[in-house]
Amino acid sequence: MVTGTGTLSIEETFLGPQALPPPPTRHALFAILIALGVLLHFGTIGIGDLYSETEGQYAAAAREMIQSDQYLLPTNDSIPRLQKPPLLYWLIVASYKVFGINTAATRVPIAFSVVATVAFTFLIGERLADYWRGFAAGLIYLTLTGTFIFGRIVMPEPLFAALFAGAIYCGLAGFQQRHQRRAWFAGFWICAALACLTKGPHGLLFPAATFAALAIFYREARMRFRSLLWWPYLLLFLAIIGPWYLWIEIHFDGPFHRIVAEEWIKHLLGRYPNGNWYDDVPRWQFLTGHLAWWFPWSLAILPALIFSWRRVMRPREISFQDALPMAWGIVVLAPILAIGQRQDYYALSMFSAFALWAATIFERAPSSLRSLGAATVGLVGIAIGFIAIALPQFLPKNESDWGETDLRWTAWKALADMPASTWLHFRPLLAFAAIGLLAGAIITIYLLRRGREKIATVGLAFGMVAVGLCMISGIARIAPFFSLAEAARFLNSRLGTNGQVLFEGPPDVASSLGFYLERKFAMVNQEPDPRMPLTPEQRNLFLEEKAALEQWRVPRPVFLIIEEDRVVYWRALLVQHFHVYHQVASFGTYIILSNQM
Repeated sequence: MVTGTGTLSIEETFLGPQALPPPPTRHALFAILIALGVLLHFGTIGIGDLYSETEGQYAAAAREMIQSDQYLLPTNDSIPRLQKPPLLYWLIVASYKVFGINTAATRVPIAFSVVATVAFTFLIGERLADYWRGFAAGLIYLTLTGTFIFGRIVMPEPLFAALFAGAIYCGLAGFQQRHQRRAWFAGFWICAALACLTKGPHGLLFPAATFAALAIFYREARMRFRSLLWWPYLLLFLAIIGPWYLWIEIHFDGPFHRIVAEEWIKHLLGRYPNGNWYDDVPRWQFLTGHLAWWFPWSLAILPALIFSWRRVMRPREISFQDALPMAWGIVVLAPILAIGQRQDYYALSMFSAFALWAATIFERAPSSLRSLGAATVGLVGIAIGFIAIALPQFLPKNESDWGETDLRWTAWKALADMPASTWLHFRPLLAFAAIGLLAGAIITIYLLRRGREKIATVGLAFGMVAVGLCMISGIARIAPFFSLAEAARFLNSRLGTNGQVLFEGPPDVASSLGFYLERKFAMVNQEPDPRMPLTPEQRNLFLEEKAALEQWRVPRPVFLIIEEDRVVYWRALLVQHFHVYHQVASFGTYIILSNQM
């Protein structure tokens, strides 16, 4: 008889981790997943310029932190920006310190966040079922359309999603492992605190609500998650988030909490302070858009949900393992649909939940329905191929122009605004994407026919890698219409020692100029935020039209950046005052005027 053999309790048998160490296959699958994530996201960080709005705001603020040696106060063009907490700024600063101040370094924290989210998705799936489920879920997350698009944007959401997934993993591990529960639950609070330092208080509210929802329906969850409320965890949470919030409130003595409160109210009610509606992405558009953001897996699991929903959903016996991804998704989606304003990327933090749920559906579906789902994706690929061939026939004969930059900052509006000539540049990419989808569908069907069901997801994922690279290339190609990077490079070589740049438009639209331009610029016909205490030097960056004309008289290089639709107005104004109009360059929809020949 062998001595020393341990026995597993009922708790450890049903809810604990595997008693035996994982096999080499598990480590190989995890390594393959991480390597693919690194290849796709770190390997492409240098492709394309940073867009204005969010990307330029974070990149410019991190650059200014280094230049001013002030790391607690984010600024754009020296104007304080208090809408979001500073963690992402700090990570970009750290990347600049290591890799230098450039576009690729700006994207390093975002690429790392996506890879971390893939890793957490694998680990959560492994704990909910096994490492094959984790591999499928991680692969699905990595190859979602939304991950390729939103997972490259320099904004808080990718980092927030990684920390959210980290909090879920730590909470689940603490739920399953009694002997290390306190350490895992401390990890939950650390991830939640860092998420709050990334985007705001929902960094704690969302993961806490996920586990609270599970506690309502599962007695074991109520018993175990009660330990999450241990008071030292709250002290740890406050120790992480408290110092910066206290410093910023004391430093500004009032405006900070008012600005943040008004920002939240604006999003919750969907109205600007002046009463105008603020609904960039209506609810119906947000929901239907996720069929595209979750492509191809939204189509791959659709036949199973339609024809075998009882088998894949098991409505009468929803276990804790099945309920966790559903609770996670509902906790994120429900508030987003309830508030008055939303953006396309607001649900990025529950893409992991969708990946876990889709992996479960695909695994449980009959082989015939999985093949049908793959065939549906293949048909989409064929349709895209026909569109690529016949694209000139679908486009309007009368060529249109890009509209005003500030009015196309959602995916739908950008696509609707895109001129026919730009669509024609995408024909090779559409053809390549079509081949990728068709090849991926064929590989998946072949694997299913050969009984290799555990790795069947590899086929569609292979096809989506080709599609994702096409998306990255396409976004880079239209960067001049959403970024002032090329304009900044043009001006940097012509400003000399005392040149001045003026921009007609709001600061957020000019944010990429703040990153790529090697000096500050002034804004014409814009008013500073009345809630923000500014120095005289900062106020001088906001010029009325009369002051801009006075700058034009100074005997030094002065450049004015305007939208195309403002050319007629400024030509008449400058000719009236100076009898000369000098247009020196155009980039995208922007025109650069100069006071010198």
